[in-house]
Amino acid sequence: MPPPIRTDTLDVYLLDRKVGHIDYSSHRNDMCFAYDAEYLIEGDAMALSYALPLQREPFDSERTTVFFENLLPPDQVRRKLGSILHLSRHNVFGFLEALGGDCAGAISLWPHGEKPIRGNERIKRLDENEAAEILESLKKRPLYVNGVDGYRISGSGAQNKLIARITDGCIELPLFGAPSTHIIKPAIQDYEDSVYNEFFAMRLAGRLGLATARCGLMRIKDRICYWTERFDREAIDGQIQRLHQEDFCQICGISGELKYESEGGPSFSRCMAAMQEMKMSLVDRFAFIDRMIYNYLIGNADAHGKNSSILYRGKTGRRLAPIYDVMSTAVYPNLSRVNAMSIGDAKKFEEVTRMSFAAMAEEVGMRPQLVIGRLDRLAAKIVSAVHELACELATEWPSGLYEKIKAVVEKQVATIARH
Repeated sequence: MPPPIRTDTLDVYLLDRKVGHIDYSSHRNDMCFAYDAEYLIEGDAMALSYALPLQREPFDSERTTVFFENLLPPDQVRRKLGSILHLSRHNVFGFLEALGGDCAGAISLWPHGEKPIRGNERIKRLDENEAAEILESLKKRPLYVNGVDGYRISGSGAQNKLIARITDGCIELPLFGAPSTHIIKPAIQDYEDSVYNEFFAMRLAGRLGLATARCGLMRIKDRICYWTERFDREAIDGQIQRLHQEDFCQICGISGELKYESEGGPSFSRCMAAMQEMKMSLVDRFAFIDRMIYNYLIGNADAHGKNSSILYRGKTGRRLAPIYDVMSTAVYPNLSRVNAMSIGDAKKFEEVTRMSFAAMAEEVGMRPQLVIGRLDRLAAKIVSAVHELACELATEWPSGLYEKIKAVVEKQVATIARH
């Protein structure tokens, strides 16, 4: 006899308000999202996503799965999690059920009838030994899944990370739907000083006047970890509040498994078109251009569609989220030198010229000189900035990687210099 068909429902919350539900059937692994009728008639109702506008009709399985799968870690991480949770890596609904208590932005998912706890948040503070043990366990237990009762947190990206809080220098685990505030990353095995790389790249971006998430390094016993504050959280009257956000894969309705332009992921022109359709300001669109320039100058080939997001405030407030998850990939010879998003028709670092940036501008109907001017301004500032920052960090957080990043920057700047 065929196996019985499982049906189930997850309630979907946005900013702690129930907005809809996902209905699941194990037959063909289908799941469909629909907004609740009561939510749709509320005057301040806002959509979960640009790709899931407010409507009465349910969304089909494909659109539902693409959006919600983007809240989960990628396939290679789900392979590890599957053995712990007894889930097939293709069972998106099962992973949402297991991890969806605190997701990117302001979305949380709960078994039908349950709801997030409001007030009297439950937090587990870790001592240094506990924190060190948990960070070490991430290699075999990504996201510390099933590590402690009530810890249901999802995060995208393949890198090992602990999504938690940091209070007075101590790591805390938010439980039963309490919002996290920080992402903590231990070093990536086989990639020299990866935590210093990301810290340096983020601090350098800030020094150049680019908006970045607040970040730092911390010592946990004999381990140095990188931390960053979640840009989709804010404190109001001492209470942590979620801010809604979505990355460009979600906005464009593209699976996170196809996040690179070369495999169908968002391109520069597609991201810019989405921002224009969403009536985002010219300031935000120029900020996105500056981000493209900065990633080229530091040799970051991994700036894909999931590494840039839009933040929402209410129904109409939209702005480009600050820079996050950035490093110089060019310092690692075994990593791809194909850009996650092409610059004009240049797909690799070695192919990029000044004219590539001019072509990039023309793709989106901008005057090339506007983009070239921004390129020259950032290039003129970055060489001295990278040297000054390396000198400043040499005492407290010394790393030989800073000189390697500096060499990449100097090479990239020389390539696109005026001539």
